[in-house]
Amino acid sequence: MTLRVVRVRPDLPAIDRSFDYLVPDAIAHQISVGTIVRIPLHGRRVRGWVVEDFVQPETEISRILPLLKVVGAGPPPEILDLGRWAARRWIGPDVSFFGSASPPNAVVPNAVAESFSGGAESASHGSSESRLRVIAWPPSMDRRPLIDGLLPESGSSIVIVPDVGRLNSLIKYLTRAGRVVHVMHATRTAAERTLAWSEARKGNCVIVGGRGAVWAPVPDLAAMIVLDESDDALQEERSPTWHARDVAIERARRCGVACTLVAAIPSAVAVSLVEDVERPERSDESAGWARVEVVDLREEAPGQGLLTESLARALHKCVDAGERALLVMNRKGRARLLACGACRELARCEGCGAAVVEVQSGETSAFSTDSSAAEVSRSLLCPVCSTARPWLCAGCGSTRLRVLRSGVSRIRDDLAALLPRSRVLDVDASTDVDLAALREADVLVGTEAVLHRAPRDRPVGLVAFLDLDQELLAPRHRAAEQSATLLARAARLLGPRSEARRLLLQTRLPEHDVIRAVSEADPSIAWISETKRRAALSYPPFGALAQLRGVEEAVAYAANMLRALPGVTVLGPVASGASFECLVRCPDSEALSGALLAVHAGARALGRIRVEVDPARV
Repeated sequence: MTLRVVRVRPDLPAIDRSFDYLVPDAIAHQISVGTIVRIPLHGRRVRGWVVEDFVQPETEISRILPLLKVVGAGPPPEILDLGRWAARRWIGPDVSFFGSASPPNAVVPNAVAESFSGGAESASHGSSESRLRVIAWPPSMDRRPLIDGLLPESGSSIVIVPDVGRLNSLIKYLTRAGRVVHVMHATRTAAERTLAWSEARKGNCVIVGGRGAVWAPVPDLAAMIVLDESDDALQEERSPTWHARDVAIERARRCGVACTLVAAIPSAVAVSLVEDVERPERSDESAGWARVEVVDLREEAPGQGLLTESLARALHKCVDAGERALLVMNRKGRARLLACGACRELARCEGCGAAVVEVQSGETSAFSTDSSAAEVSRSLLCPVCSTARPWLCAGCGSTRLRVLRSGVSRIRDDLAALLPRSRVLDVDASTDVDLAALREADVLVGTEAVLHRAPRDRPVGLVAFLDLDQELLAPRHRAAEQSATLLARAARLLGPRSEARRLLLQTRLPEHDVIRAVSEADPSIAWISETKRRAALSYPPFGALAQLRGVEEAVAYAANMLRALPGVTVLGPVASGASFECLVRCPDSEALSGALLAVHAGARALGRIRVEVDPARV
């Protein structure tokens, strides 16, 4: 009698290998590739995934231990393969992705799961080329008919929705259209997500959810749709920092099905993947954006601060109409902006346009390669492209540069004085304010969290960015793109141009391409300029980027080893708080993955090290 042996990958990220186990006859009918099992390992009982069945063991049968029990159904073979691809792409343990693709609670294995490998998804694997589409859809234009039209009549579709505020409306619309909808979103309970995962295995449905829904185990995938593909919520903040958009594109490619990316202003990554971005008719596109008023802070009276006359008029009009006003201002100091005291222009890099920062004698940017910056007692340095220049305004040559500062507490107090009969509330992501207090507030002021936390009990008549430059010029290579996404989210709250509601932008850069794109309701202005800028700087998608952070020994080892590899550029390492960090650049993601995998194990042996591929905050 031939004994059945399976290979199991333990759910232990620190152990990067699989082990062979015997399959007891009592549970043999429940075992297939992807099944979650319990195994004995070094005196412990740990969870693991069956990654290979009917294997030829490398050791004697008498030395192989049996499986302890079946925990439940797990990802099908196709999803395990996708997880292995993602583990290489974002340099992380494959079990992290196996876990993301598994149900929160145990699901009984059944015939559906065992016969998965014969499903439509497997059959279509590599059989045809998938079609990738990118659609620029105005924020206030109803997306639900568009989505319904993108869904095929047969098979299963996966719709990724980062904005939970729009989730229920989409679900109701698709249900009324006769679609079988299952929701896999982090806001649902574990039991609800487990049920949706189990139902997804039956196929012929629409899966709607957040980034985790991209791993849904549908056996007959026919279409992938990613909404707001440029939204940061689609990227995992913890390492490995995988992005649902990229996983969706790869899964669709493997299955030969259509993948559609939708955004108000598509990202540079999305635009680079297609020949043409699809858009509605120009009249419809223009009508789908909110009314915009741009306030040039350079023309405001000195000492007035951020409470401009335009803002005061807009606030009074909004409150008098019984609508709510949302005021967005960076509280946490994403950018420490410098402005000229003579001409009031912002201090920006002449090369890439980013905000420059002050460096003292002997100090350089964390990722600077220009040693001359350390020779100047007081100079300016670009944190994006490392270009240095003397301490002076590029516009008028003045050396009177000052730091722009603003405080939410003072703004809130000034607003309360400006609107004595209105309730002003300070809100951010960490503010512990109940829903009743939020509903009573006429004006909400704080970080971008106000756009998410504002109740829907009454319309929003005004969204004002008190100092948009803090977002546009944040020291990150994706700052402009992230600002565009933020403005699109605000415009969606306000409604179409036909409404009297207003998006008010206070800035010293009224000519910035993102501001022009939103003001003129022409998103191509933003994505064309951003794509050109990225290409000039060899930033993603025209290059690959990773940040390494950890103990000095591990980061230094990785940096030295990477410098010896062809095509790899390493900036750093430098101290950053209690850790050390360095930046790694390569021509493409394949080269970056190969380089990082070559040194990762050796670096980990020396101490803690975290790898962030495609970092959002660099």
